[in-house]
Amino acid sequence: MSFELKNYIDKFLAKEITVDEFSDNYMSMWRQERNNSLLLEDEGNLSELLSSAFCAADMYNPDGDREEYEFDEDKLRDEINKLVCAYLSK
Repeated sequence: MSFELKNYIDKFLAKEITVDEFSDNYMSMWRQERNNSLLLEDEGNLSELLSSAFCAADMYNPDGDREEYEFDEDKLRDEINKLVCAYLSK
C-alpha cells in the first residue's frame, strides 16, 4: 500500500520538507511504487490522490520563466492541499 506516499504528502503540507525536495522525491517514490506494481494495491480514492499529486508535482517549476500552466511553490501547495481535501471528503 502507498501510505508512505500519502505520509510524504502530509509532510509537504506541514512544511516539513521543501517544495524542491517534495517534487523530486515524490515523483521518484511514485515511479518506484508504480514500477513495483504497488500502486495497483491501493483503493481507488487513494490511487487517485497519489496519481494526481504526481501530476501536480510534475507541473512544478521553480524558475521565473515558468509557463502559465506550471506551478510555483504556492500553487503547488495549494493544488496538493485541494487534492488531499477531496481525498478526505470521499
